[in-house]
Amino acid sequence: MPDLIPVAAGHLAPFCRTGVLEAADVHLARLICRAGGEPSPDVELAAALTVRELRLGSVQMDPATIRRDIARQILDPAVVAAAGPGELAALEEFKALSWPDPSAWLEELGVSPAVAGPMTPANRRALRLDEGILHLERYWQDEQQVAQLMAGLADDPPDELSDHLVEAAVKSVGGALRQAGTVLDPAQIQAAERACRHRLTVLAGGPGTGKTTTVCTILAVLARAAGDPGPVRLAAPSGKAAARLRDAVGQVAAGLPEEFRPASVEATTVHALLGSRGPGRGFSHDARNPLAAGVVIVDEASMLSLPMAARLLEAVGPSTRLVLVGDPGQLVSVDAGSVLADVVASASGLGPERLPVTTLTSNHRSGGAIARLAEAVRRGDQDAVMAVLDGDDSTVGFIDADAAGVGLQELPEVAEQIRSVAADTLEAVNRGDDEEALRLVDEHRLLCAHRQGPYGVEAWSRQMDSALSEALPGLGRGRWVVGEPVIVNRNMRQLEINNGDCGVVVTEDPVPTVVLPGGSGAPRRLPCALVASLRPLQAMTVHKAQGSQFNRVTVILPPPDSPLLTRELIYTAITRARRGLTVVGTRESVSRAVAQPSRRRSGLARLWERRSQRDRQVGAGLGDGQAVGEPGLDEAAGDGHR
Repeated sequence: MPDLIPVAAGHLAPFCRTGVLEAADVHLARLICRAGGEPSPDVELAAALTVRELRLGSVQMDPATIRRDIARQILDPAVVAAAGPGELAALEEFKALSWPDPSAWLEELGVSPAVAGPMTPANRRALRLDEGILHLERYWQDEQQVAQLMAGLADDPPDELSDHLVEAAVKSVGGALRQAGTVLDPAQIQAAERACRHRLTVLAGGPGTGKTTTVCTILAVLARAAGDPGPVRLAAPSGKAAARLRDAVGQVAAGLPEEFRPASVEATTVHALLGSRGPGRGFSHDARNPLAAGVVIVDEASMLSLPMAARLLEAVGPSTRLVLVGDPGQLVSVDAGSVLADVVASASGLGPERLPVTTLTSNHRSGGAIARLAEAVRRGDQDAVMAVLDGDDSTVGFIDADAAGVGLQELPEVAEQIRSVAADTLEAVNRGDDEEALRLVDEHRLLCAHRQGPYGVEAWSRQMDSALSEALPGLGRGRWVVGEPVIVNRNMRQLEINNGDCGVVVTEDPVPTVVLPGGSGAPRRLPCALVASLRPLQAMTVHKAQGSQFNRVTVILPPPDSPLLTRELIYTAITRARRGLTVVGTRESVSRAVAQPSRRRSGLARLWERRSQRDRQVGAGLGDGQAVGEPGLDEAAGDGHR
């Protein structure tokens, strides 16, 4: 916004006025250039654009394409069509911006005292130029480290297991599962076999494809083939996802014969797994103090940021197997990077022996319209998406309207769902059935892309409070009300409470008390005042809902020009629903979301391709087979950046 532009923005002021840069981008770029003794305005612009890309989730900036990429975003027809007079003036100013010539720009960056080259030792400069791509130093190192450590894990076979032992273990476990009513498909069997033969296994798949069953199969096969594989640690990026992993693995394991069940089904966050010392203070487990585990399984790996993936990989010990599990079609990490999606996308070029990725595609749940819709979105098939939304299947509803002009009064079925769930919850609370009350918290959820504004969580939460006022008198007036749904917004490990845990207020006397899921999944009651981050729960962002599922979901889509409207967002929202889905938004919003995959830029795929090319050269006798990165990468990034 113009009123937030730094007074001394100078030559970067037009980039701020037109919405390309924000004040923070400019301030950090100037700090970088001052520290590096760089006076060039073009280098300062490059630094600011690199910070901008990081703010938007990408870990690199390409000077050759950045102007085109930003123009595609800012001059998007949907954005232009929704622009007011002031915004149109900013668009015209954007068209007149003066950009450096890409070739001359790269030459200037290549000799800048603020920019390291690919062979410069680590942590000497704040920026790094590698193959014509500009990075902030920390993220360049993390990217190199993730690629290098994944390559090392994939190439480092565990203790030798004969094919006979592996095949016998798979047959034995598969037979036990078949007797329990579960038949493994070929991809699930393949994943179990790869987990025996590799220290790194990546398991990808959408909802209902049997990822949890495959995880249990992997653990059972390893125990059968390798004896005791060592301690098993289960983790996920968020506390809510970790609790869901624990419950899902426990449920599947209960159907196995006792000899095949994992010794422990406890799960924790990745931060807790690594022994977080607090913000900015690092972790207890790293390369010098690796995890004491035989197998580490990380679910919801699509939520892993690039820095977190680097910290996890460096803490994997020399005899530990790592299994990454997730859905590459879901929203990526809130922080920078898209590790799982990049790895899965790169796997086909390298082959399963070099990058062991198994993608599960068979849906083991009942298909239905929700599954067909999710698959159509994942493929980017707009016609198939609209065919499902316009169909007559009662499990999927579509309200073709701008959500800013629609209220719950215009959505009678949704309003009735909300009131019905509230009435049932209050009834369960009154009869003291805490388990049923917690189950009903996840019966219906209204999801938004935005937090604020007419399409956001705040506005729709107020509407939900109004709709519930008859069932829950006093709701939304600043005090806890019996039957009110609540959410925890911060991990409290001493109380075994996770960020994202949802509960219900069950009494006001003598003090307001909430029932929440316990560490073992059993309900427990706590004073509301003890849970400092407890907040009322009505609507929720799609990002916050990641790692959870609900029986019925209502999705509020933003307008077509929203930068949050992506294929991953609508796919994640759809796949939160088990039995019922209502989408509220215009056809233009749906079409734009399906047509617009996330454009996070990273170099992981490029690093894997570079590795593949060198492998081919070695096979042809043309090179020395440097594994990942530039020759001498170890010298550049190997002396530590923490």
